[in-house]
Amino acid sequence: MPQEPLAPAAPPQALARDPRLWPEGLYIHLPFCAAICTYCDFASELYSSERPRRYFVGLEKELAAKTARLRAASGEPYAPRTIFLGGGTPSALGLAELGRFFDLLERHVGLRAVEEFTIEANPGSTEAAKLDLLRARGVNRISFGVQSFRPHLLKLLGRIHGADQGREAVALARAAGFENVSIDLMHGLPGQTPDDLARDLDEALALGTEHISAYGLIYEDGTPLKNAVAEGKIARLSPEDESAHYRLVMERLEAGGLPQYEISNYAKPGREARHNIIYWRNEAYLGVGVSAAGFVDFERATNHYEMDAYMSAAERGDDPAAGRETLSPEARARESLVLELRLRAGVDPEDFRARWGLDLSRDPAVRAALEKYRSVGLMEKTAGRWRITREGLPVADGILSELV
Repeated sequence: MPQEPLAPAAPPQALARDPRLWPEGLYIHLPFCAAICTYCDFASELYSSERPRRYFVGLEKELAAKTARLRAASGEPYAPRTIFLGGGTPSALGLAELGRFFDLLERHVGLRAVEEFTIEANPGSTEAAKLDLLRARGVNRISFGVQSFRPHLLKLLGRIHGADQGREAVALARAAGFENVSIDLMHGLPGQTPDDLARDLDEALALGTEHISAYGLIYEDGTPLKNAVAEGKIARLSPEDESAHYRLVMERLEAGGLPQYEISNYAKPGREARHNIIYWRNEAYLGVGVSAAGFVDFERATNHYEMDAYMSAAERGDDPAAGRETLSPEARARESLVLELRLRAGVDPEDFRARWGLDLSRDPAVRAALEKYRSVGLMEKTAGRWRITREGLPVADGILSELV
C-alpha cells in the first residue's frame, strides 16, 4: 500500500513503525588497528591495551542514552534488524576486550530480531579463538579486508597480512561456522596491472565467498598514499586505466557467479549486505562511537572524529555529536534518489513517489538530468525502472552529482 510523503519530527508512534524514520540498523565504530593503512582516512588509531577500556566507558554511555530514547518512543527495548561493527579493525581487539564489548552491547540492545550481524576483520588479526567467540555472541557475517593477494600491492597499501593469510582467514571462518563471508578487494592501485587484478579476482572467486566488495582507490587528503603521489614518488593510473579496471571487475565477478547489485558490491543471490542496503535506501540507522553517523527521523548526527574529543564528551554523558543536520522532505527525497540509483535494481518512480513524495517525471531538474544521460546511453528506463547503464557505471559519481 502506498505510504504518505513524510515530514520531519513524526510522533514516536510513527517512528516505531516506519523504517524511513526508525533505525532498523545499528552501526558501532571500533577504531583500533594493528597498523594504519596508507590509503585510510577513517577514524582509527594504533591499538594499545589502555585505550579500549576507556573507549568502552564512553561508548556504553552513548549507546545507553540513545537506546533509552528509542525505548521511550516504542515502549520496548531497542532491537535492530542489522548490526555492523566497523572501524578501524574490530578484530584487533583481544579476546577479553571483545567479551567486554559484547557484554555492554547486550546490556542495551535486544538481539532477538537481528537478521544480519557483521564484523569487519583483518586477516592478520584473525584467529580461531576470536572467530569462535564471535559466533557464540551472535555474529553471523564476517567481512575480511583482503584488498589484494599480490604481495607488492599489500605492501603499497600498508596491510599487515600476507597473501596466504587472506586465504587462511576465510578457511578459519568456515571452520568456525560462518556461512556468510565477504571479502574486500581494491582496484585502480598505482602499479596494479590488469593481470594483477585478474589474478586477484580469480583467487577471490576460488574462495567461494558469498559476497565481494571491490572498491576503486580514492586518494584521500592527508593520507600517505596521496602524499606519495603529490611528491612524485608513485604514479596513479590514468582515468582510462581506472575505468578499464572497473569494467574488468564487473565482467570477472559476474561471470564467476556473483551478480553486481550495487556499484561496488557483488553477491550470491540472497547474500546482499542487508545493513548496507539500509544506507542505500536512505532508511534510518543508529550510529555509535567515534566518527559514527546516525540518521533518525530526518536528523543526521555525526560524532567527533578525534578520539579524545569523542571520549571526553561521551564519558561525561554529553552529546558526542560534532554536528547535526535536519533534512527537509525534499532534500531527503533527492538524497534518496542518488543513493538508490547506486543499486543495480534501480528506482521505480511510483514506489519512490509513494515513499518519498518526489515525482521524478514532474521535477524539472531531475527529469532533465535523467533524460540527458539517457540520451547518451548512460541511463536507461527498463521495465519502468530508472537505472545507470553498464556504460555509465564507471562515471556514476558524475551522473549522480547532478541529481542532488
